[in-house]
Amino acid sequence: MKKIEDLLMDKVPFGVLSNTHGLNGDMKLHIFSNMPELVGKLTEAVAYNENQKKFVIVKFEKVRRAHGYFIVHLVGVNTISEAEKLKGFVIYLDKSFFPKSKDGEYYFFELLKCEVYDEHGNLLGIIEDIIETGNNDVIVVRKEKKEMLIPVIERYVTKIDKENKKIYIKTPEWLE
Repeated sequence: MKKIEDLLMDKVPFGVLSNTHGLNGDMKLHIFSNMPELVGKLTEAVAYNENQKKFVIVKFEKVRRAHGYFIVHLVGVNTISEAEKLKGFVIYLDKSFFPKSKDGEYYFFELLKCEVYDEHGNLLGIIEDIIETGNNDVIVVRKEKKEMLIPVIERYVTKIDKENKKIYIKTPEWLE
């Protein structure tokens, strides 16, 4: 039997089924992505509820845009009581679902768990999180109990090697 970690290994959280909508099994889908155009391409996904430790494979029958979210109808979910059972489930999609990122662009899932090296080849740590600041993203790099915040701007990030999960930086002056 597979562990849930194995099932979700090459998957990316895309949104959450937050609530029911109407009486016919429709649900509200709030997406985590800034690419709403991908919602119309949804066909199948893994839905997982961490609190319940349950997962289900869902198939999307209909998708329509609402105000700040989407209304989806899943195959086999035809009543409000069936939809209630999926409230809070996070939708996970295969990484291959997303269009290939261009040079100089990245998806957060491409940077998470990357190794970060300074200009001398020293391993500074692993990217554990990414903070959106509005102007630029900031990577949270951890090594043991030490944490560094590094802005993702040309001044500090010299190379992003998505294929090998490595990022090279010029050490910021506040870390020297």
